[in-house]
Parts: sequence; structure tokens; C-alpha cells
Amino acid sequence: MAQTQNLILRIVTQRGEISSGDLLEVLQKFGRSPDAVRAATNRMARAGLLTKTGRGRGNLRYGIGPQGQAVVEQFIVKILHYHLALEGHLPWDGNWLAVTFSVPEGQRSKRDTFRTRLAEVGFGLLSSSVWISPLDREAQVKALVEELGLAGQVALLRCRHVWMPGVEGISELVYRVWRLEPLEAHYRDCNRRIEALLQSLERVKQGGSVDTEAFFVEAMDLQGELIDIIFSKDPCLPAELLPLGWPAQRTHELVHALTRAIGQLDLTDTQHEYLFHLIRGMEVLEPFLPQDDSFHWPSEGSAGA
Repeated sequence: MAQTQNLILRIVTQRGEISSGDLLEVLQKFGRSPDAVRAATNRMARAGLLTKTGRGRGNLRYGIGPQGQAVVEQFIVKILHYHLALEGHLPWDGNWLAVTFSVPEGQRSKRDTFRTRLAEVGFGLLSSSVWISPLDREAQVKALVEELGLAGQVALLRCRHVWMPGVEGISELVYRVWRLEPLEAHYRDCNRRIEALLQSLERVKQGGSVDTEAFFVEAMDLQGELIDIIFSKDPCLPAELLPLGWPAQRTHELVHALTRAIGQLDLTDTQHEYLFHLIRGMEVLEPFLPQDDSFHWPSEGSAGA
């Protein structure tokens, strides 16, 4: 999903429903022009990602459409799996599920889709047309085979040992199969940025000041990156299969720390309150859950007035 559409979906989902004026107010802080926002929301409404009610630019309201809700529900499943894996609640039983297939060149688009979807549910490429997962994804693979019409062209195998000559130990095998180096670097970069935000809040505690809008934009950008990593890049493997010092563990801890620190801010300015309410869910799951009834979005025009 395009970056602007992703941002809009996050904001509208967290809000539940939002006026076009309030949505534009927030998106302008990310450098989105009114024309770009209108074009994006129109595309999303046509695609079923958003609902749109009202007439005229000043009277439009946006909510989550059926396709947008489907995206949210898929993400909730993935984020719950992510948290459970990092907290050690998804132990590996020592078994592997292997998927192998032979799809002819005439069905290349189906073959490419099958590969992409296997990676999305956490499979790693062991060798040409052989994918493996340490988790039981049989039901998802069978559903995918039926959806794509690949019956008779895909085989599933369960095995206890996976061995690759020249690769020492399970951790090294996992690191290679899932090509974890770029993901590791991405998490380390996120950790540095979260630590910088925590340091700026610590200065506030000591009597200093913080540029609240700059903080807001950076925190929302970080949240967006984490959502993208978790949803499309991290296979969310059991903790015992990951290398020692895997940086996602640190990310997990830092995000909780930042969420607590933001929650302790004394927000008396309405503008800052509504901005920071968006990022109090840096734990990523919270923005996709029902709203706290005690929070009230400012009336249109009061934010940033």
C-alpha cells in the first residue's frame, strides 16, 4: 500500500471516523498537500478501504471500509503473533513444515503469487521451490492452494531435521534461509531512533523542552515503519531460532518504554493532546482497538488553530 494511503488508514482506523478537515490537518504535518490527500482518499474510497459520507469538501467524513477492515484484521493477527513470539509464548516443537511445488511456466502469475504469499505467512526459501516454516501453517497453505487452483502441483512435508552442508547450527541456517541481515539492520536503526525520542522526553523531565510537532511526526513515522516491518518483512520466528542479541527484542522493550513515557506527559494543550493520542499506541496494536471513551477529538478547526 502506498505510504500516504497507509498513513491515512492508520489515522482513520485509530479515530474510528474523522472529518476531512481534521484528517487534512494531521496529514499536512507530514507534508501532504490538500490535493494529494483528496486524491488518496478518493482512491481508497473506490477500493473499499474507506467509507465516505457527506457532500462538499467541508462536510465529508471518512470511516473504515470493508477492505480496510480486512487489512486491519490481518494486521491484528500478525501483531499478536509478533508479540507472542518475542515474549517466548510460541515455543518451537522441533518440527518443520516444508512446501515444494512444480508450477509450469504457463501459470507464472499463479506461481509468483504463491511464492509471495508463502513469504507473507512466514515461510523461508530453503532452495529452489522448497520453502520451510518452523510453525504449523498447513491450513493456510491448503487454503492458498485452493484459492489459486494449484491442486496436484503442491506437496507438503513434515520433517524433524533440516540440514544444509557448510551451515553450522540452526541459528545460522535460519539467518540464511530468511535472509535476516537487512531486517536486523532495519531493527537496529529503529532502536537508535526510539532511543533518541526517549532521550528527548528525559530532557523534558529535567525541565527542558521538546518540539512537539517534530516529535509527533518522527514517532508516527517510526510507528509506520514498525507496522511495515511486522506486516510484510518479519517472519516472526520463535525466539529460540533467532540469533543471540536479536535486535527486535530490544525494539520490543524500547517501544513499551516509549509508550509509557508518552503516557506520562502532562498534556494541557488541546493540539498537542490530540497529536500525542495518535502515538500513545506506539506498541502498534493499540491504535487498531476500540477507542477510549474518555478521549474526545477536538472539534474541526480547533486543532492547530
